Order: sequence, then structure tokens, then C-alpha cells
Amino acid sequence: MNLFLKTGEPMSQYDCVSSMVQLGDFFYLSGQIGKGSTFHDQCVSACYAVTDVLHQFDLRFDHILKFTVYLVDIELRDEFLEVFSNFVDQPYPALTFVESPHLPDDAMVCIDGCGVNTLRHERSMSDAYCEDCDE
Repeated sequence: MNLFLKTGEPMSQYDCVSSMVQLGDFFYLSGQIGKGSTFHDQCVSACYAVTDVLHQFDLRFDHILKFTVYLVDIELRDEFLEVFSNFVDQPYPALTFVESPHLPDDAMVCIDGCGVNTLRHERSMSDAYCEDCDE
């Protein structure tokens, strides 16, 4: 057992797979599939599923540095990006698209990612900032 490894909730379909793992400041997010009857609905639900997993560690979308997005049809990438753009801000993360025509549970989109938990650095910077220091 790795005592330094933090894990998220198990994936609903697979008891032996974590939704996310973190070792040190680095974390890896398992693929989150879309749900819904339309591609747009699935993109939205997959992005919110990513957000839900990140919240297990009090993390945000901007902590993810690299996404891999699996699409049943690579031609859907622009439609995916229309939705995805509502979840990210500059500086934008890296992203790779992969066409995968056989995603589980009739999903049309699946998103995984890896990133860095910078919360302790953010808190340290916030604690070091002092509005009244010049007085």
C-alpha cells in the first residue's frame, strides 16, 4: 500500500478503479463519460462529472493541465469545444482528441486529465499577502 497516494471515490462501474488519484501535488483523473441523449448534453454532463470528481479534493477545472478527450467521431471536436470553452479560462490547458468509436454505456464523449494540486501554494501566497503592510 502506498501511504502517500490519495484516492477519490471508486468509479461507480468498477470498485477497483479510483475516480482520481493524487501523489504529492500531481493528480490523475479517470475518464468521465457523458450522459444524455444528445452529444451536447453528453459534453455538458462529462464536464460536470469532471468538476464533481475534482471537488473531492477541493480542486477546480483550472488545476488540470492536460486533458484527453475521447470522441466517437473526431468531427465532433468543434461542438465539444463550444461546451468545453465554458469550463476553462486562460491560460488554457493542453488537450488531445482521440477518436474512439466504442465508448462504454453508449457514451459519445469521455474526458480524462492530469494536473497539479496547487492549493497549498495558493494558500501560502494568500497568507503572505498583506494589504496593510505599507502602513
